[in-house]
Amino acid sequence: MPMFNNKPKVLIVDDEPVNLRILGSILQQNGFDVGFANNASQALASLEYRIPDIFILDIMMPNIDGYELALQLRSLPKTESIPVIFISALNDTDSIIKGFDAGGADYITKPFNHREVVARVNNQLELKNYRESLEIRVKEQVLEIETITMTLVEVLENANYYRDDETGFHIRRVTEFSKQLAQRLAIPEFKKREIGLYASLHDIGKIGIPDSILRKPARLTEEEFEVIKKHPIIGYNILNKEQIPDTAKNIVLYHHEKWDGSGYPKQLVGNDIPIEAQVVALADMYDALRSRRVYKQPFTAEETEQIIINNANTHFDPNLIEIFKMIKVQFRAISEKYKEEIE
Repeated sequence: MPMFNNKPKVLIVDDEPVNLRILGSILQQNGFDVGFANNASQALASLEYRIPDIFILDIMMPNIDGYELALQLRSLPKTESIPVIFISALNDTDSIIKGFDAGGADYITKPFNHREVVARVNNQLELKNYRESLEIRVKEQVLEIETITMTLVEVLENANYYRDDETGFHIRRVTEFSKQLAQRLAIPEFKKREIGLYASLHDIGKIGIPDSILRKPARLTEEEFEVIKKHPIIGYNILNKEQIPDTAKNIVLYHHEKWDGSGYPKQLVGNDIPIEAQVVALADMYDALRSRRVYKQPFTAEETEQIIINNANTHFDPNLIEIFKMIKVQFRAISEKYKEEIE
């Protein structure tokens, strides 16, 4: 039966064998699983098979000193959060500050005091464990909040679905198209997640449009279309609460704006249009072209793609169009996956 070692793992990196022996003995006697490396290269190589809970680095080492090794460890995802304690005969203020600047969590000067070494290592391990447990609790709370948010979004989706002549599949397709575009943008990850979460609310303002217009079985008159054009503002007013993220509000208010300023309701131009609204605008137009309406037949995938591409610099940011070109196959797959029963 395999035996598991639950002892805290320490890696000591020092080019002086006597220091490795002394520190190793101190920590092993106090219940630590100790690993050793004579230089930075050995330390980095050892990470392939053993990730410690804490690093103890000598500063004065040949080739790569402790400061540089600490910076390298901070740059690696698997070790970026692992505490580093520096050991050195240097006890001047500049050396100590340089250690903290390199990402060190603590600093021990030679000669070693046994009780101090153990106390400082234990202290850093306790802080590490506390941070990790705190991160877990935060993630759990974020997940709970996101679950609540998704439920509320679904409620709003359903409210819109029962008022509009669009289908639930339209909402799903626009959401999936938006996710595909967002994932390829150079924007923060949280923004990508928010676009995927709130794209489905883009037409929530249609709740406030009269049935006689919203469900009219024919093309709208100019006067009726002017009423329809109010739905972004209606939707924005529904969501205009401090606790609602700007991403959601921007999608609802600006998803009918156009790159050349000819859209509505604010006639924004170019990058004045929030990127989340630009993404949903393209997704929404793609689906509208591919969908059957009482006044038109659906366009083919090829026809739709060409119309979208031809609208670079007018309806859409040309950079967004370039992304669309790269993933148009995914758009086709989404259209097929969430296809209406009658096309």
